[in-house]
Amino acid sequence: MSAGRATPAGRTAGRIYVTDCEGPLTRNDNAQEIAERFIPGGAELFARISRYDDFLADVLRKPGYNAGDTLRLMPPFFKAFHVTDEDVELFSAERVLLVPRALEALAAVSALMPVYIISTSYTPYLRALCDLAGFPMGQVRCTELSLDAWEMPEEEAERLRAAASAALARPVIEIPDGARSADDLAPQDRATVAELDGLFWGWMDGRVSGAMLAAVRPVGGGQKLAALEEIVAAEGVEGGGVMYVGDSITDAPPLEAVKAWGGVGLSFNGNGYALAAAEFAAASPDAEVQAQLARAFATGGRDAVEAAVRAWPRPKKDARPRGKARAAVGLVAEERERLAAASAAARRSVRGERVARLG
Repeated sequence: MSAGRATPAGRTAGRIYVTDCEGPLTRNDNAQEIAERFIPGGAELFARISRYDDFLADVLRKPGYNAGDTLRLMPPFFKAFHVTDEDVELFSAERVLLVPRALEALAAVSALMPVYIISTSYTPYLRALCDLAGFPMGQVRCTELSLDAWEMPEEEAERLRAAASAALARPVIEIPDGARSADDLAPQDRATVAELDGLFWGWMDGRVSGAMLAAVRPVGGGQKLAALEEIVAAEGVEGGGVMYVGDSITDAPPLEAVKAWGGVGLSFNGNGYALAAAEFAAASPDAEVQAQLARAFATGGRDAVEAAVRAWPRPKKDARPRGKARAAVGLVAEERERLAAASAAARRSVRGERVARLG
């Protein structure tokens, strides 16, 4: 691709910036917070369902299942505990927790090139962020949620509430490195997987909860990549003209694709999945590094980002990091261990220990 050309509006033609929401822009795990607010033991229930989601997506590779489908598995529980659309709307609007300097970074990048947000999070939460940031909702792709559209018999709701209690009585599944099937799990974790399999893919079939599973289509994993490809086609840019920022397993497919296209795939305070998929990584207490690397991308594409990353200052030994050195930046293939350690520390610091444990 040729060097970027300034458009009449001052933007760079032929380049776009696409970012995840939770992680790069906000500190929330909105779905977990909804569960915590409206379901007894909801945060721990979410943690258990989230790890089951990791098993289905990353170990079992269940056909038709995507990383991030935790947000598909939770709505039947929300309905069983009588959560309404209004509950979700009001709670989400009150609970947007921003990464420091995220709004400034979002505005700065928007002045350089078209910006899109692709998020697994539910629509009410993204709408709340857009209202806060003055960002157009039309440039967001996220998970539609409508709880009021369903009428669940009380007998079914009671059974789901009992299933939630049973799940809470079990520990969070531990997934060993290299696991490829349920046979690689500890006996108690195999039993948990079997119980949840029976609930979601057996008992729910033919019931309202099963219809909800089929209707809610989270924008995660492969669906994030599909959304990115749709945006790229609509904008008419080449793959090398894409910068994508993500932090978790749901971002791995788009990060891998953008790297293959010759664009910029950036892990920001990412977990192991994001780091494995991205070419570049940044670990920082604030979002300013995203804007600085986006400026390099707008000016000279991927090569300019690599140059900026290689020239990035490192803190002097025993000195408190200041300025740009507050962020640890590098190429994953060359400094994986340093970037993994810095990303894990920043992830815990910015988003909290509980979210960091979710992966």
